[in-house]
Amino acid sequence: MAEYDLIIKALAERYMDKIASFVRGVPVAVEQIEDKDKEAVAVQRTSDALVKVREDGYEYLMLVEFQARPDRKMARRLLEYTAMHHCRHEKPVYPVVINLTGGSRQDGRYMFECLDLTVVDFNYRQINLQDIAGRDLLYRGPVGLLPLAPLMRQEEPPEAVLEKCASRFESEVQGVEERSTLYLALGVLAALRLQKGLVQKILEVSKMENSPFFDGIREEWEARGRDEGIVEAIMEALEENTGQRPVGLKERLSEIRNSDILKKILRRAVKAKTFEEFESVFIDLKSN
Repeated sequence: MAEYDLIIKALAERYMDKIASFVRGVPVAVEQIEDKDKEAVAVQRTSDALVKVREDGYEYLMLVEFQARPDRKMARRLLEYTAMHHCRHEKPVYPVVINLTGGSRQDGRYMFECLDLTVVDFNYRQINLQDIAGRDLLYRGPVGLLPLAPLMRQEEPPEAVLEKCASRFESEVQGVEERSTLYLALGVLAALRLQKGLVQKILEVSKMENSPFFDGIREEWEARGRDEGIVEAIMEALEENTGQRPVGLKERLSEIRNSDILKKILRRAVKAKTFEEFESVFIDLKSN
C-alpha cells in the first residue's frame, strides 16, 4: 500500500465531513458507512471514501476517489464502484474524483454506445487540486484539509505555505496524536508536488512520530530507500561490466516494486558481459 493511501484513509476517517463540504461548496452532514460486503471490500481501493450525506433534506451517498496522478482507467473503475454501491444501498450516488496532482483530460463523463443504443452515459465530478485557488483554505479553511494546501494554486512560495500549515497545526490542534497525523499527512502529500528535501527542511520528522500511521509509512520509506539503493547498484554494475549506462533504464527499474525481483536483476547485472545479455534477462525477470 502506498504511503499516500494510508494518509488519505486517515484524513477521510477523521475529516470526511470537511471533504464532502469542500466538494459541494456548502456545509453538509455525513455519516460513515462500513461496508462489510466482501465483494465491495475486494474491489474498492483504500484511498476511496464512501459516506452518507444529508444536504437540505436530501440524502445520498458520496463516493470520493483520490488519485495521486490522473489515471485513464479511472472513469470505468468509478462507474463500477458507483453502480455497485447504488445497487447495494439503493440510494443515489454522487461520484467524485480528486486529482491530487496533474490535470485530467477527461471531462467528467464516460459513455459508450452499441449499435443504436447509448448503453452508458456516466457523469461524475472531477476536481484538479492544482486548479483550485488555495489561499482561503490556507488561512481560513478547516485545519483537517490543510495537508491538501501545497497541492493547490497558491500565491505564496512553497516554504511559506508549509510554514503556515505548521503554524495553524500548532495553534489550532490540541491533541498530540491528531496534530502528528496532520503533520505526517502534510509531509507525504506535499512531497507529491514539492522536492522532498524542501519538505524535510521545513517539517520536522519529530512532529510526525506520535501519529499511529508513522510506523507504517516509515516502513514504506525505508523499503523505497532500499530499493533505490539496489537500482543504483544495478546501474553501477552495468556501467562497470559493459561500459554502458542506458538512458531510461533507471526509470524502468524504479517502476519495479518488488525487492526480490530487483535483487535477482542485480545478480544478473553483476555477471553480465554485454548490455544485450542483461536486457534479455531483465525483460524475463520483470515480466514474472
